[in-house]
Parts: sequence; C-alpha cells; structure tokens
Amino acid sequence: MKRVVLVSVLITLSTVAWSLTKVPGSAVSSSKHYRTSGVGNATGRAGTATMTARSLLGKDGSTTVEVTTGSLDSSATPPGSFGKVQYKPFDSAGNALFAQNFNPLPSAGGYYSFVSPSLHRTQQIQLQGNIAGIDNRNDVVTLVETVKLRPDFAVQSLLLPGSAMLTQPVNISANIVELNGDASATTTCVLAIDGNNVDQANNVYVDAGGSVSCAFEYTFSTTGSHTVQVTAANVVPADWDNSNNSISGVITITNIGTAQYAFASFTGSDISFSNSYSDEIWTQGYITQNESDYSATTLNNQSSQAVFSSAGCTGATDAVLWQFPVTLSYSETMDGTLVYSFTDSGISASMGSQSVVGWTICNTPVTSFTSQVASNFSVDHWNFFFAAQDYDAQGTPVYSEQIVQSMRNAGDVSYFSTGYQCLYWYFPTCDSPSDYYAWNSNSGQSLGTVIPLGNTWLPSMTTVDSAGFTFSGTVSVPLTTIHNTYGQPNSCNSYGPDPNGYAYRTCSSSTSSDTESNGSASK
Repeated sequence: MKRVVLVSVLITLSTVAWSLTKVPGSAVSSSKHYRTSGVGNATGRAGTATMTARSLLGKDGSTTVEVTTGSLDSSATPPGSFGKVQYKPFDSAGNALFAQNFNPLPSAGGYYSFVSPSLHRTQQIQLQGNIAGIDNRNDVVTLVETVKLRPDFAVQSLLLPGSAMLTQPVNISANIVELNGDASATTTCVLAIDGNNVDQANNVYVDAGGSVSCAFEYTFSTTGSHTVQVTAANVVPADWDNSNNSISGVITITNIGTAQYAFASFTGSDISFSNSYSDEIWTQGYITQNESDYSATTLNNQSSQAVFSSAGCTGATDAVLWQFPVTLSYSETMDGTLVYSFTDSGISASMGSQSVVGWTICNTPVTSFTSQVASNFSVDHWNFFFAAQDYDAQGTPVYSEQIVQSMRNAGDVSYFSTGYQCLYWYFPTCDSPSDYYAWNSNSGQSLGTVIPLGNTWLPSMTTVDSAGFTFSGTVSVPLTTIHNTYGQPNSCNSYGPDPNGYAYRTCSSSTSSDTESNGSASK
C-alpha cells in the first residue's frame, strides 16, 4: 500500500483546484491585543519627546529598569538620545531614598537600561531622562514607574488525539497561561514532532493573568509512535521561569486501512498561583522600612476534543464524500445530565482533485483522488470536516475516508499557526499568511462555556449533509481528578550597604495549586 501524504500533494501540485482564501470573519489581527490589564508601564512627555519606562523584577531578585523614547520591545530605532538618566527609588512613604545618575554615551541612542539588585514588587521609582535630538533643545522627561514581576508563561492542556492515519490532518492545540499577574508578554508558539520544529503561531500575546490557546494542524508522513511538543518560545519580555514553557504528548500513526474510530478527551483545571514578598531597608543598623506584599491569580480552563472517523476499501466502509452544506448537531452530558449543546448549520467546504501515478490502495492502482476540507466556529467550538476518495482508471471509487472533529480550546482566545491557516484558509497557495486569533466564545466572554464537572463526560455528534447522509458517533470518557500543590519556599537576597549607606533584604515565596479533572477514551 503506497500513498503520498495528502497535505504535501495539495500544497505543491498546481493541478489542484481549490477555493480562494476563507479567513473567518471572527479572525482578528494579532497586532490588536485581545485585552490589556496588569500593571502598566509609566510614560511621560516634554515638548514632542516622550519616554516610556518599564521595571521587571526577575526570579533571581534583580530588577531590570528600561527607558526608551520609542516603543519597548520594538525593532525600530527610537528617536533622539539620552544624555543622562536619573534614578530615585522611593520608600513606602513616597520619599526618595537616594538619587543616582547614569550618563549614557550619545551613541546609546533613545534606549537605556540598568539592573538594580535592591527593588521589590510594587515599589515606585522616579526616572528622569535628559533627551537630545528630538526638539531644538534638551527635553527633560520625569515619570514614576512601579516595579512588577516578570511574566511567567506555563504551557498546559495539550489537545492531541491518541492516533490518526497517514493522510489524516491532525488538529493540535495547547493552552498558555500567565501566572504572575503583573505583566503581559508575547511569544512564538512552536509545534515540534519528534524533536523537530514543524509549525508555529507567531505574535502570540498573553495578557497579565491571562490564558490563550495555540491551534496547529499537522499531517504525519511516517507510521508509528511520535512525540508531540508545544513550546512557548522567545518570550518577550523575558520569562520569569522557562522550566514550565513546554508540554508533550504521544500520538500513534497507522497505515491507511479499514477503520471505524472514535476518540475524545477532556481537561478541566482550576489553577491558583500566589506570591508573597517582604522587603527590609537598613541604615546605620536600624530598619527604616519593612514591607510585605501578597498577590494571587486564579484561572479556570476547560478544553476538549471529539473525533469520529470511518475509512476503508469500497464495500468495507460507510465513508463517503460530504455533500455540502452540512449541519452538525453536538451535545455533551456529564454523569448522564445534558450540560451543553449546539447546532452548526450551513457548513461549506474547500474541495480539490488530483491526478496521480504510482499509488496502489486496496490492491488496486489509483489514478486520481478527490479531497475535502472544512472548518467552522460555533458558540465556542471549532468544528472540522475532512473526506477523501481514491479512484481507479475507470473512475470507480477504491478507498474512502471521512472525519468529523469538534474542539473546545482553553483560554480567552486561540492563535492560529501557519500550517493551520494553510490547510483551512489559504489553499492553493499559502505564502506567509498573516497572524490571527479568534475568541473562544462567539460572545467574546472570557474562557467560553465552563461546564460542571463530574465522573463521566460523554460527547455526541451527528452530521447530516445535503444528500441526507448521516455520520455520527459518541464516546464515554471517565474523568479522574488530581490535585497538585507545588511552589518555591521562602528565599531571601541581601544587598549592601550601597554607596548611600542602605542595606537591603528581600524575601519571596510562591505557591501553586492545580486541580485537574481529565480523561480520554477511544473505541
């Protein structure tokens, strides 16, 4: 049995007849942030010169303070140059502890940064910049910035079917949460198969204390067991802790053959993350400041998928090509009680045909095939349809496969990878698709629908196409609840005395609690 991988054929061969771009109306450019919260960065202005400041406290206890006349984290050259930057940390009463002047070289331009070992979360600092080269004078901009924690990204809730066939497009998603709650960041969400990067979603923005998903598509070219990993890479500004930036799973890929297959998985998680800080300042042997701070972030995420497929040689399968438009009816029960349902009507598809040489399927030479791909968003589920049919020289069907899948991604929004867009939105030519996200709820509500949890989750799908053909399935999934608690014990950093006679002692601890109800099943 021999067959070229479907996606590679569709992308590279010009004889494929495929519909034009179908970017959904719900898609939003990634350049527009879905929400902005947390502790903002300070800005100031004098004349036409502006200055933005950011101070991020890292896990090692040091704080990076940045000032720019342009935009932070931008590749554009900021205008003008800093002749001097003055730094004044304040105590809890708002009094300046001391003043320190930095004299950057003119070649430093409109960006300058330094590291302080003695700042604590929520502490305020005054920054004053002398800026030349913008107006016909030196502009002096003064602002007050608040110290905040670096963003901490954690990758969770990998949605991945347990198995698939060589020609089957596999939809994969993973959830990224920001745990520290102070600062947002942007990352590249990378999909790796067996250690090789194969797809990515660019400009993935996660708000402070927020939660998003990355959606990928991949078609495997070899059978056997494959490791799938999703990583939040190149986090900007730099991540608090890189150790939780990846998640992995395993999928088994089989040869084309007769198959009736159903798979479903569900993950529901309640996450809480807390930070405690204390800060002491000493001078001449006396404590002049003693402060403490506590914060907590709570997230409730749910994600799920259900896949039903049929495939085989003619006469050994009920799989057929869809006759679009198609209507999908979907429902979920928890412990026998209906908890969720929707109907998705009028779904249309992209369809292509290809002449081929050298394929043998079901002991019969194949000369052509027809395939269909469709995706649609309804309520807070992404629904996918795929079908393919192979023909002999007389145009008689030799082999057929048909797949329907519904996925609910965790978080507020989903970002779409290059491979995902190329399959579902951009055939036949996919040249540098734009970066998009879409809300995981059609009402734009945070996290979409959250269903009550129990012991047994059961998703059901029924599709009816315009010819009246029905394709349906259901899977019963037992759920297991696991409670995890972990964190960082209290640790302290001491510094000083500095040139102004101050000594510092900063202590911090963190605790994370995660209750997960998850399960998967196939038949």
